[in-house]
Amino acid sequence: MFIRKLLNVRSHYHLRRWVSTDPLSFQNKKLQSYLESLRLEYYALRVSAAGNNSEYARLSRLDGVVNALEQHRALQRNITSEQDMAVEKDEDMRALMQEENNVYTDLLQKQEDALLKELLTLSDDELYPALIFEVNAGAGGQEAMLFAYELYNMYTSFFDHMGWQYDEFAHETTDIGGLRHANLIVHDSEAYQWLRYEAGVHRVQRVPATEKAGRIHTSTASITVIPRPADVHVHIAERDLKIETKRASGAGGQHVNTTDSAVRIVHLPTGLAVEAQSERSQLKNRELAIKRLHAKLMQQQLESAEASTQATRKAQQGNLNRNEKIRTYNFVQDRVTDHRVQKGGTQHNLSGFLDGGQQLSGLIERLQLENRRAKLVELLETWQPPKEAADMN
Repeated sequence: MFIRKLLNVRSHYHLRRWVSTDPLSFQNKKLQSYLESLRLEYYALRVSAAGNNSEYARLSRLDGVVNALEQHRALQRNITSEQDMAVEKDEDMRALMQEENNVYTDLLQKQEDALLKELLTLSDDELYPALIFEVNAGAGGQEAMLFAYELYNMYTSFFDHMGWQYDEFAHETTDIGGLRHANLIVHDSEAYQWLRYEAGVHRVQRVPATEKAGRIHTSTASITVIPRPADVHVHIAERDLKIETKRASGAGGQHVNTTDSAVRIVHLPTGLAVEAQSERSQLKNRELAIKRLHAKLMQQQLESAEASTQATRKAQQGNLNRNEKIRTYNFVQDRVTDHRVQKGGTQHNLSGFLDGGQQLSGLIERLQLENRRAKLVELLETWQPPKEAADMN
């Protein structure tokens, strides 16, 4: 009797999985057909990809999906069918067969999770070697600039957390420690897939230090992410540069007053000018100024080459109004809420989040997963099997 009940439970389980309406269920015939097309593409590329960089890159990206698919199918072959179990008369043997099936079913579920993860990363087809990252203060005056500076620190800490190299080429601060705007270039092929979800208006709600009545103020800052395609290059000729040196201004003791360490470079063909004075050495400031000039020229080239870039920036920044936001940082309630996540979009321990470490990366991973799932579902809705595969069916 126990064996019969157990078999009925497992049978119901398999039936429930089979009739699932989830387009990403592995019992969905269209998903199975799509996976098989990827497998066939993979083995065809193994024959033809030699010497072809684009085909080899595609082969490398398919490798994880196909390996996970082959393991999934191997596990499926180890599960005894209900028909074979039904003809087995020995109840002890049937119990052993069911026990094995339970083990393989659990392994199959884990393998499906691994296969889906590989399949979802395959949708990241927008790969760029670097990107321009901008932080701009929005509505809220000085409080917005203080918040922009906190965001700047959070993201540069996040860059360090991820091990990315980056260069700053614009940084305008205020007298009280706020930030009007900052531009950086981030050098990593994975950066765009992470930072693209951070673009938009960020809202802060808190009582400013200067607020004597204890009222909560709402301010904004924006993040803009502009990818840099691999085929965009900038060449800077020495003859096109006008280089000037001067004494550094600001705090610095005797060094400021006695050394012409600050460097100003003008790019004559474009009229772009950059300065650097943060280093003690004139040579290091010159190198830093060249990097900033290179990044500015890169940004200028991107904006002239792609008319959509300005539209992208406008869409990401919005009007910087308080009611436009992708995320709210509420200091009074010690929480951060991402408004794009329907369930579980609120986290507490705001100071930990602003450290730019695991809390931030965990939220971005959640956004990545949801966006990848949506892209895959959309792809499957319009995808049609290759003609040869359709004819075989």
